[in-house]
Amino acid sequence: MKSRLTLLFLCLLGLGIDGLHAEPPSPLPLPLKEVEQMVVQRNRTLLSARRATAAGEAGVDMAGARPNPVVSLNTTSINGRRPTTGGHTDTTLRIDQPIERGNKRDLRLSVADALLQANRADESDSLRQQTLLARLAYFDLKASEEKSRLADESAQLARQVSSKAELRLKAGDLSAADAARIRTDALKAESEATQAGIDLRRARLALAQLLATESDAPRLAAADPWPALGALPSADADIESRPDVLAARQRLDAAERAINLAKAQQVRDVTIGAQVERVPDDRPGTTYGVGVSIPLFIGYDYRGEIRRAHVDRDVATDELARIRATAAAEVAQASYEADRLSERARSLRDEALPAARKAHAAIVLAFTHGAASALDVVDARRSLFAIETDTTNALADAAKSRAAWSAALYRPEMP
Repeated sequence: MKSRLTLLFLCLLGLGIDGLHAEPPSPLPLPLKEVEQMVVQRNRTLLSARRATAAGEAGVDMAGARPNPVVSLNTTSINGRRPTTGGHTDTTLRIDQPIERGNKRDLRLSVADALLQANRADESDSLRQQTLLARLAYFDLKASEEKSRLADESAQLARQVSSKAELRLKAGDLSAADAARIRTDALKAESEATQAGIDLRRARLALAQLLATESDAPRLAAADPWPALGALPSADADIESRPDVLAARQRLDAAERAINLAKAQQVRDVTIGAQVERVPDDRPGTTYGVGVSIPLFIGYDYRGEIRRAHVDRDVATDELARIRATAAAEVAQASYEADRLSERARSLRDEALPAARKAHAAIVLAFTHGAASALDVVDARRSLFAIETDTTNALADAAKSRAAWSAALYRPEMP
């Protein structure tokens, strides 16, 4: 028994050691183009939009269907008390065919076709929106990668300064209070690096969910550099070509056609029928008959359907106006933000960041030779980390604003 417990303990210990030395998953760097292709192939929201388009195609088939004929077979004069008595029953075979009038079928087809076109525009708009979300998530991932790297580098710098502070403390060249302050700053830097790692994991999962590749989330990495920050190309804001506007226009068209369809319900349909009746043997012959049935509309004449169709048309009109206004506002805001955020990112990247790095290096060198205080070192590191983080955030904001600009103007490529 003791030997078995010892063997079990050794196995568990081996598993623990293996877990401690397990290598992290190999990275899966993705170019932005590949991410966009994966959206087309795998995005769940886009797949749902395609299902809606397929349902619209089925709706066209349903709208084009003609009424089916009805066949009936009736037998009468059955004697329940004398079931074995034959030859004294009447048997009637009848067929009835409803005939639609008022051009109802063509009107149904026109409404269904307009709705199908709206579904197809919705699918295109879903692709536009999901591509934008994927681009935003991609740039968030790239920013998180850089901020995690910067936090690790900042923590390493803080540890190096802390080591130098310990040497100066032992040499009597630094007070215990200043050394403690530098150690505290190093611990804060370690905490910032840990939080940056958590944010990086969250960004990877956000992109993986858009690509339906959650199992690969820990491996995802952004392979492309930041987009260029040049001037935006001149472009006319043709919001009428945006798929969300096209979908709203198609739904308004369908609502207007539905009014005519509702009015067509007031045109009476006709049902014609023919029958063959076989009479009992004691009465000679077989009889034939034809019939026509027409509804009278005495109790109801479809005024409610017509009124509701007009209301639906008004709702579709309001929705089109709302979507047009939203699209115009998005274009204006995206153009403004892309210009301003690109300018801010260039300023931080080309001016503020190099100056902060130079100042930090000078302070660290001065501290090593006893010419700078511990407070100067702590402030320099924090200032450098803040400028580096602000620069990364600015580059991410500029890239995301350009992605929003492309989506607002319905441009497939980013500037």
